[in-house]
Amino acid sequence: MRKPSLTLETVPEKVLLWAAQLGFRVEAAFEPSGDEALFPNRVLIKGEDASWLAANKGAAIDAMQFLIHEAQGEREDARLAYLDPQGTRLFRMKELKAMAAFAAEKAKELGSFMLSGLTPRERRWVHLTISQVPGLGTESEGIGHIKTLKVFRSA
Repeated sequence: MRKPSLTLETVPEKVLLWAAQLGFRVEAAFEPSGDEALFPNRVLIKGEDASWLAANKGAAIDAMQFLIHEAQGEREDARLAYLDPQGTRLFRMKELKAMAAFAAEKAKELGSFMLSGLTPRERRWVHLTISQVPGLGTESEGIGHIKTLKVFRSA
């Protein structure tokens, strides 16, 4: 483990500092996601410039997220902060939970069902959601960052 230089509690302050240095006017504060197992330590970023951080498929927020995690020096999900510009990631989590429920029903009916084009975080949300359904399993397929996720009946 790397030596941490940023505590979980000070993440919103660091986000505000970095955003201000980039010329963005935003607010950042911890806000519960409603499903702490899937989306713990959610830092909601809002304000007139928050949409800039979510633009271009979230490239800027992903970069800031990476820097925050590096500064935290942690690797445990429950101890890392997760940035959410304007609630876009919370919306995506809820969308993926609904997709997982649909995939679960289809897998029960057909034997298996594929969800394509998912990031590692999105696949994790689906894996965790499906793990709560008895008789079903999941596995990621493909090469690279964006992969397909297969939901299937398990023995």
